[in-house]
Amino acid sequence: MPRTAASVPFSTRALVLRARPLGEKDRVLTLFSPERGKFSAVARGARSPKGKLSALAQPFIIARFLGATGRTLDIITQAQIEAIHPHLSGDVLKMSWASFACECADWAPERVADEEGFAVLQVFLNSLDEADGFAGCEAAGLWFQAQWLAHQGYSPTLGVCVSCGKKLDFVGEFWFGPQSGGTLCGNCRGVEASPEKVSGKAMRALHRLERSRRPPRFLEDAPFELDEHAGGEIARSAMRALLAHGEGRLRSLPSLQDARAAAQVSAGEARNQ
Repeated sequence: MPRTAASVPFSTRALVLRARPLGEKDRVLTLFSPERGKFSAVARGARSPKGKLSALAQPFIIARFLGATGRTLDIITQAQIEAIHPHLSGDVLKMSWASFACECADWAPERVADEEGFAVLQVFLNSLDEADGFAGCEAAGLWFQAQWLAHQGYSPTLGVCVSCGKKLDFVGEFWFGPQSGGTLCGNCRGVEASPEKVSGKAMRALHRLERSRRPPRFLEDAPFELDEHAGGEIARSAMRALLAHGEGRLRSLPSLQDARAAAQVSAGEARNQ
């Protein structure tokens, strides 16, 4: 007898974006896979401590999943964990950045293959897991934002005014317009309700982050050589650009902002001791 569409087996690597309870014993996992894109699947018995799928029904885990397609939800039958990112769970700042990235990925349409998106998420979570303190997390987080903007087709235009086309030499005053999609000269900044005043150093660094294959260890390192002020300009510009092109409000953003602010204060106090 030929297989029906309701029982076609599959095997895929995937990242667990989120998990929610289903009944008393199961969980529904939202997964992100290179071959299948974003999709949802039921992990039977995952709410039970003794369930064979309980260990992997947690966000930020990457595993090889075996399952079968269903009429409404796919069913996970087996899984083998590949990466658990052990240093995320005990660090509020790292957890907040990871949750933010997974929520950005959760905006993706269902079942659209996305090898590049999966690669960005994998590199980011690996780098975030190994990041050193506030500065290391900032470097990884800003790299992710620049990469995700480019991946979604919203790479900002830098070096010319997106309104009038005037070439900008990154000297003097100019602005970044999240809604406009790039830099603005002084004469055109009025096209945005609240443009972000930025420095040439910050915009050059944003350009480099977009083209880097992995995050720098610190933004203070070459070739970026950014001070805290310029790093803040990139952070605000990239975040506003992501929100301008997103599909609604990011629920994880307030927690990330609080965690970043607390970690920045702690890092400053440690430097002054």
